[in-house]
Amino acid sequence: MNLVERELEMRRLPQLMLFQDGGPVKTAEDWKHRREEIRELLCRECFGFPPRLSYEVRGQVVNTQEDAYGGKAVRQTVELEIRSPYSHASFPFTVTLPKGEARPPLFLCLAFTPSEADGLGEEILDGGFGIASVYYQDMTADYYDSHMSGLGRFCTRNQFDSWGKLAMWAWGASRMLDWILEHTCADADRIAVIGHSRLGKTALLAGGMDERFSLTVSNDSGGGGAALFRQKTGEHICDLYGKGSRLWFAGNFFRYCGREEELPFDQHFLLALTVPRHLYIASASRDDWADPVSEFLSCAAVSEVYEALGFPGLVYPGAFPKEGDCFHEGRIGYHLRKGTHYLSRWDWQKIMEYRRMHQV
Repeated sequence: MNLVERELEMRRLPQLMLFQDGGPVKTAEDWKHRREEIRELLCRECFGFPPRLSYEVRGQVVNTQEDAYGGKAVRQTVELEIRSPYSHASFPFTVTLPKGEARPPLFLCLAFTPSEADGLGEEILDGGFGIASVYYQDMTADYYDSHMSGLGRFCTRNQFDSWGKLAMWAWGASRMLDWILEHTCADADRIAVIGHSRLGKTALLAGGMDERFSLTVSNDSGGGGAALFRQKTGEHICDLYGKGSRLWFAGNFFRYCGREEELPFDQHFLLALTVPRHLYIASASRDDWADPVSEFLSCAAVSEVYEALGFPGLVYPGAFPKEGDCFHEGRIGYHLRKGTHYLSRWDWQKIMEYRRMHQV
């Protein structure tokens, strides 16, 4: 048993490969049923349930730039409208595809600013990828609004298992994907979702819930994202009960403030929703609030599911990563960047290297 495996054993995590009744998960069909159990558990106890109403998605291209980025790409600005029998919401996003590519792979970027991919669009295009970018607060506000802005209007609220903002942003990403698959020439089999920090949490939820994403990328997502809560340093559940972040989760989640050991799940359950698709977790060595050790351990913990289904999970040398290490061989990719909480060009370069290597 190596050092990583010993640490995982000490943390006494809930078991991924056991059904809720205690029976073992043995086959790929078993895993499908176990995945649904995990999905239901995470919605009820952490993120909240998305709306169960019927809805329609319509998008209108309101602007087209034929020579974006100095002639390298074509950019469309889309106003996406979502209607149910009881409510509606709309928000803009952009889709930018490189010229000369018949079916380009695409990153769906959850962005902190209206700037495409938070200003790094050209590097992504130069890497051979298209970009769909959305300013997350255009979907619903990241502040207390009685859940009445944007997508928050799509269901009634209760204090237990109604969806939080993370689930709203993730659901909005899937509605973008609805339009992209129908109206663009992007490769439908190679669409990734990516986010940083709270949007890294969102990307994990979007990619976990929506199996149409071939790759899920989460950068420095920390508590409520990739990092295990049991024996975590930095951010804990009580910290997430702050004035802004408490809105990100369902009410039931905060029953576990100071009681992380009693959680019926840990964050490796969220990562496991992507199995057997590709997953990429990026950490930063000085991001103590997120806790890169616990992010890495979560990858190691979920690896058993990939391996049980016959796929390489996290392929690593049996020790904790050092600054600059990249583990790209398995269906779980990971790197540890030197530095603090940030989504950098270096992060993007390593993520794109992984995508090209696996053609996802």
